[in-house]
Amino acid sequence: KYAESMLRPFTWGTLLMTPERRKAIWAIYVWCRRTDELVDGPNASYITPSALDRWEAKLEDLFAGRPYDMFDAALSDTVSKFPVDIQPFKDMIKGMRMDLKKSRYKNFDELYLYCYYVAGTVALMSVPVMGIAPDSQATT
Repeated sequence: KYAESMLRPFTWGTLLMTPERRKAIWAIYVWCRRTDELVDGPNASYITPSALDRWEAKLEDLFAGRPYDMFDAALSDTVSKFPVDIQPFKDMIKGMRMDLKKSRYKNFDELYLYCYYVAGTVALMSVPVMGIAPDSQATT
């Protein structure tokens, strides 16, 4: 139910994008959901650090143009069309590794780092697709 409520604004927001950018953002979203489901989904109790190692190896193959399935192919297409960097994706996997170890953080600095890994990375994945204002001093 929560995922559905979060998806509605996302869906409406992507309608403002060009079809090519919309497909790319959806490919990133699907990869993020699949990654999160590894540690929070119905099979989470079976996920081990080595399973996340295999997921990261799949990610590297995907970025090298060797997707495993149609979902990977969608992200591989995105990577070939936009200047998307692999590091935020790897960092999200680091966040999933943190999920395997603990669910509570002893201080704000630990929590802040976790939030970067599981949420801030999504922005870094998306900015190269969505772009930034032409007059911005920032870079993708």
